[in-house]
Amino acid sequence: MNAPMTIPELASNIPQGLPAGLRNYWYPILQSEELAAEKPVGIRILGEALAVWRDSNGKPCVVKDRCPHRSMKLSVGRVLDGDLQCILHGLRFDGKGTCTLIPWEKERCAAHDRVGVTAYPAQELGGYIWAYIGDAKKFPPPPLESEVPEELLKPDEFVCFRLKTQYWKANWLLSIDGSDGFHAITLHTVSQSASDIDRQGGVPLKDRRVQIVHTNHGVRGVSVDLEGKPIGHGHFTTDVRGERFVLPCLTTNPISPAPGAASYASRLWQFPSDENTTMIVRYLAFRAGNETERAKVKATFDTVAANRLEKVGDEDAWAVEAQGDLLEARRTENLLGPDEDVVKVRRMIARAFVNQVTAGSRDGISAGALDCPV
Repeated sequence: MNAPMTIPELASNIPQGLPAGLRNYWYPILQSEELAAEKPVGIRILGEALAVWRDSNGKPCVVKDRCPHRSMKLSVGRVLDGDLQCILHGLRFDGKGTCTLIPWEKERCAAHDRVGVTAYPAQELGGYIWAYIGDAKKFPPPPLESEVPEELLKPDEFVCFRLKTQYWKANWLLSIDGSDGFHAITLHTVSQSASDIDRQGGVPLKDRRVQIVHTNHGVRGVSVDLEGKPIGHGHFTTDVRGERFVLPCLTTNPISPAPGAASYASRLWQFPSDENTTMIVRYLAFRAGNETERAKVKATFDTVAANRLEKVGDEDAWAVEAQGDLLEARRTENLLGPDEDVVKVRRMIARAFVNQVTAGSRDGISAGALDCPV
């Protein structure tokens, strides 16, 4: 009997190969309006250069961004009759990666089959273009609808505001580490704390402390003064549904932004463009089933959340970039009690990667994990 395959670790909970990304999952790679009807887009996801376009029915298509003939980028080509044409010699490819035209061949021949290009399953849902990056034959993609948050499937019950996609100059594993449940009240003390703090007289930064609480949504930090009295911090600590983190890279934070304002869930995907760059896809989900509620959540987004989240995103970016190299950061850290959830997430990601490589299985998403927590 063959011995079980082992994967060397680069550092604790970082098996070799994981820094490049976790394959065989659906990823939101573009916002819908970023993909025009007749113009391909080039993008790098999990270290792969991809070409994305819409076919004649408007359906998104994703293939590797290299013409198999002479390695020209397909993303600088043309869309003709729904197929993607290489700009250099005119070969065309459909959304399945099949070569549909070699301009100098009058009929289909063996060469057409020889020059197919790798394609990935793609769909459009909830204002995003999704791609299943991986081996669809070995790991058949589950229905996209089973792996997205419920609000994307229930537009009559929710309102979602998509934020601008960001790119952080850091490895995706460091970026996910930076989304723990207790950093916000320190890093984002000013930008994310509830708006009533200063009206209540304010607590100087030097006199603010952190109280760690265990909630049904995991470890959470609460901002307190020197006497232990809670200060407005904008986070839920009770009655939160769903999981805080689900594979491959989705973190959820329930936010109560200010007294009287509508609460929302911040949904955050963090996945590698390459090993040194993380793609940040975020939207805010508000529960709103009628026009009165929709007007309220729009007012909250326009007057409170939008500006706050822009600052939070910038602060998170420079914080994770300041940690530098992934392996150096992991090897030199000293974990403390509140880091228990960070360790759980690291182990979850590492286990999913190892299972794919050694056991040929793909970890799924737990039931109820994608419920909206507000």
